[in-house]
Amino acid sequence: MTAVRQGGPRAVTLREVAAHAGVSVATASQALAGRGRMTSATRERVGRSAETLGYVPNALARGLRTGRTHAIGVHHQNAAQALGTSYFRDFLAGTIEAAHAHDHDVAVLSSNTAEPRRTAPRVDGVIVTDPISDDTRARELMESRLPVVAGEHLPAGLPPSAVVAVDHAAAVREILDDASRRGARVPLLVAPDANSGWGDLLRSTVAAWCANRGLAPVQVESRFGDVAVDDHRHRLAPVLAGRPDVDLVLASSSWEALGALAALRAAGREPGRDVLLAACADTPALSDGDVAVTAVELPALALGRACAERLLELLEDDGGPHAGAGTVLTVPTVVHHRASTACLLRH
Repeated sequence: MTAVRQGGPRAVTLREVAAHAGVSVATASQALAGRGRMTSATRERVGRSAETLGYVPNALARGLRTGRTHAIGVHHQNAAQALGTSYFRDFLAGTIEAAHAHDHDVAVLSSNTAEPRRTAPRVDGVIVTDPISDDTRARELMESRLPVVAGEHLPAGLPPSAVVAVDHAAAVREILDDASRRGARVPLLVAPDANSGWGDLLRSTVAAWCANRGLAPVQVESRFGDVAVDDHRHRLAPVLAGRPDVDLVLASSSWEALGALAALRAAGREPGRDVLLAACADTPALSDGDVAVTAVELPALALGRACAERLLELLEDDGGPHAGAGTVLTVPTVVHHRASTACLLRH
C-alpha cells in the first residue's frame, strides 16, 4: 500500500509507516483501518507515524483490502440494442451522474438472456433495468450476494429486490379519466405479457379502473421490446375488426401505438375523430406524426439517477444482498395530451 508524501516528490509506503512506528506492516494496516486487536497506544503510535511522514492512504489499494470496487453495474437484457434508444442512453446518463457524484464508476454488464455469466461482475452492486422473468443473467444477479435495485417493476417469478419505477399507474389513470370524460366506455390495452412487470402493472391498473366503473376492458398481449410496427398492426387488426365498440386504444409502447394507428385507419377509423389513441411511452414519432398521439413521458434521466442513488444508499447502509427487498420508490411523470384524444365521442 502506498501514499503520496504531502509536499514531497516520493510516495510514502505503508512499510515505512510500520518501521517508523516499530510494528509489522499488517499491524500498521489494521491500525490505520481501525481494525484488528491491539492496544490503543499502538494504534495511536501508528497514527502519529503516518501523520509525521505525511502518509495518505491510496484509494485503489484500500479498495483491494476492503474488497470494495467503488463501481456499480447496469444490466439490461440487450444492452447493445438498448443503446440505440434515447431512453436507455438517458437512463445511463442519470446513473453515471449520480454515481460520479459519489466517486463511483459505472459498468454496463454483458447481456445474454439465455446463457449464464462465466464470472461474477467486479462491482459492488447492480441495477437491473427493465427486468423480464426469462432473463437468465438478471435472475443470476438477483440471486447473487450483490445488492440489486430493479429499474422498473418486477415480474412474478423473479427474486425480490428494491425497486425504483416510474409512476405509471398514476399516468394511466389520468389518461383513462380524461378518456372517460370524452365518452370512452370500451378501452383496449396492448401491453407486454406476464414476462414483464411493467406489463403486469399496466394490466392491473386498467382492470382496477374499469372494475370500479362496471366496464370490461379488452386486453391484448405483446412481447416486451418488440419494435416491429407491422407486427403490432397485424396483431391488432383482427381484434379491432371483431370489437368495433372499442373507443380507446391504450398502447404500452410507441411502436404498438403506431401499429394501432395503422390498424385503426385500415378499418376506416381516425384517432382524434371517432376513436381515442394513447401510449404509455412517448417518443418523437408520436408527437411529430400527422396526428399527434397522447403519451406518457418516461423520465429516463431521473429514473437512472434515482436507481443509482438508491443502490448507493443500500451499499452505504451495508444491509447485505437483500437490502431493501420489497420496497418501491416511484419517480413522477407527466402525460402529454394531444390531438389523438382531443375529440368528444358520440355513441
